[in-house]
Amino acid sequence: MEARLNEHPTAVELLSFLDGSLTKSRFRELTRHLLRGCPACQAVLAPQHELMVRLPLAESEVQVGADYDRALDRAMKRIRSHSRVLHREPVREGMIARLLEDGGGMKALVDKADLALQGLSTLKSLLERAWLIRHEDPREMACLARAAVKVAQNLDPRPFKPEALADLQAWAWGELGNALRVGDDLDEAERAFGIAFDHFNEGTRDPYLKARLYDLHASFLGTRRQFDLAFAALEVVDSTYVELGESHLAGKALLLKAIYTHYSGRTEEALEINQRGMARIHQDLDPNLTFSAVHNQLTFLVACGRFREAKKSLFRHRSDLQIITGRVSVLKLRWLEAQISAALEEWESAERILTEVKVGFDEEGMGFAAAIASLDLALLWMRQGRHSEAKDLALETVEVFVALRVRREALGAMMILREAFKTKTATVRLLEEVVEFLRQSEIDPSARFLRS
Repeated sequence: MEARLNEHPTAVELLSFLDGSLTKSRFRELTRHLLRGCPACQAVLAPQHELMVRLPLAESEVQVGADYDRALDRAMKRIRSHSRVLHREPVREGMIARLLEDGGGMKALVDKADLALQGLSTLKSLLERAWLIRHEDPREMACLARAAVKVAQNLDPRPFKPEALADLQAWAWGELGNALRVGDDLDEAERAFGIAFDHFNEGTRDPYLKARLYDLHASFLGTRRQFDLAFAALEVVDSTYVELGESHLAGKALLLKAIYTHYSGRTEEALEINQRGMARIHQDLDPNLTFSAVHNQLTFLVACGRFREAKKSLFRHRSDLQIITGRVSVLKLRWLEAQISAALEEWESAERILTEVKVGFDEEGMGFAAAIASLDLALLWMRQGRHSEAKDLALETVEVFVALRVRREALGAMMILREAFKTKTATVRLLEEVVEFLRQSEIDPSARFLRS
């Protein structure tokens, strides 16, 4: 929900303007926006803040230069002074924000038992931290989101219109639903999203909040493999952002739609949707999103067997892909590169990269990914006629899968593979089918291993 400097402010950001928690530069941006007269923003701001909205700036003062700067500073001081009367906990809220920004989590907050979890700044800090760690610590993400829901439910109603409070509660419940989805607690996630939409319907119907909730809910529906519903939700996201003139965010929705189109077995169509999404997004706004878009494009090309095109795309987008330094992301990209090289019979390059990827995933504690990479390497050797080496590695990898206690279908496929290698009936085709099934099972837990 955090808006960029060149965006129309969100409802939450407008409320942050009122509680004095914005940075000085962002405060100035919003001041200019409000002075121009924005009906949408005025509708979000509560009537009881009318005195605050009438900033201590006359039209004659709206000039660039030192006088304008001093006028803005006076406005900011007045709003922050009024904020202290409304919230009464500015120091404690600031401490909570600093604890979270320094890498702390719920434990850090619990250890500081004297800190009251209340106020708008605390709500924002909890949700921003929860979103930041979504890939690293799903359990902590959910704890922070639960705390945010409690803060939203206990906000002092005096500074806000009821509709604005409903917006904040919708935001908190929507982020909790997403956190529960990330942690695979899908039934509770469904309940949280239901509550989020109930609050949304009682709120201001802020279009940015609407798009955010539908976006998060689409991810939940995709996880449940309810792709038709996910596509419908993403259509709402796309159309809302288009109406708001947010081409980048509309492009982001298309990229997610491409992923679910691929998951539903229509990868050629996913390629076309992903390309449309890539044309809309702006790298300078979100380099990580650009990386994901290019990575998914390569994944779709590989899945379609278009390996030469994938290699050209890899070279063409090299600069976009080098912006990411996270080791896991780099390993996944290298893995794709190895698959492309193997398909083009660039054996030496593929073997070197697969060995690197296998070791890297092991070091990162990603045993399942490391085991699939090992099978990719065994398959590479099988294709070169190096059956003895392939057999030893495949049998070793079977034991890894057993130790990982993979689900029954995956284990069954590995048992078939082990028996085939022991009886010297293993073929390249069988190994390809097992590897493809294991990849598919990561996308669809209900997948079944069927030999051709």
